[in-house]
Amino acid sequence: MCGLAHIFESQGFSTVLVGFVREHIEVIKPPRGLWLNFPMGRPMGKPNDPKYQKKVIRAAFNLLEAKSGPVLEDFPDEIPVKHGRMGYALPVDLVTKVSEIGDVDQLLEEVEAEVSSLHSAYVSGKAFRGRTTVGASEMPIKELPNFIAAFVKGQKPNSPRKGVTAIPQLKLVVEDLNAYYTEARMYEDNIDDFEILGKWFWEESKAGKLILALEAVSLESEDKVLRQIVEMSLITPRFWSEGPLPGTSASGW
Repeated sequence: MCGLAHIFESQGFSTVLVGFVREHIEVIKPPRGLWLNFPMGRPMGKPNDPKYQKKVIRAAFNLLEAKSGPVLEDFPDEIPVKHGRMGYALPVDLVTKVSEIGDVDQLLEEVEAEVSSLHSAYVSGKAFRGRTTVGASEMPIKELPNFIAAFVKGQKPNSPRKGVTAIPQLKLVVEDLNAYYTEARMYEDNIDDFEILGKWFWEESKAGKLILALEAVSLESEDKVLRQIVEMSLITPRFWSEGPLPGTSASGW
């Protein structure tokens, strides 16, 4: 983004960059930068807090008044990163082996029951917020677990969408299922802490167990595309349970 800011500026557009990694901003020197001491993934600060989010936006826009640059300012507030991590990160000891998966059909039934039990909270939460992040897969929520379970069984189901093959569709299905659980739990228990939500989904829910089983099967698959998608973007990042990966700082860099 820092590099793109320079490109846009060269074409006559004014830019303001908000970022979490101060070292990057200092080295690349975008024309205007606002450093946020927030957890990664929260560029506007606090969820469901428009007043606070406007405070961040106004601080960024104020940088447009600078007569020359590069300008780098610190946002005055800090949202602490818990336990030296950017939020929840899956402990290494939760890695699932194919031999540990067990009865997939039974697990699927448990996930389907779980999805049903969360339906009321999800619907209420969606109405309360007036929006949802569920829907990228364009599949009914009740069909998501079965699509994932088919891959766990070593099958490759047909994608219900034209122009989207099964494996890219799988990524969207996993994202939708995760978002469905997260939005339901956020509303039901008034939670916006990613540490709590992540621990619940990946360590306690049956859906998390199903996706971990999917990871185990996929990483042993001969399908290179499936392996690549799983390795790069399907499962939440894995940090050591005591803190960040060796060689990283508490900020995650």
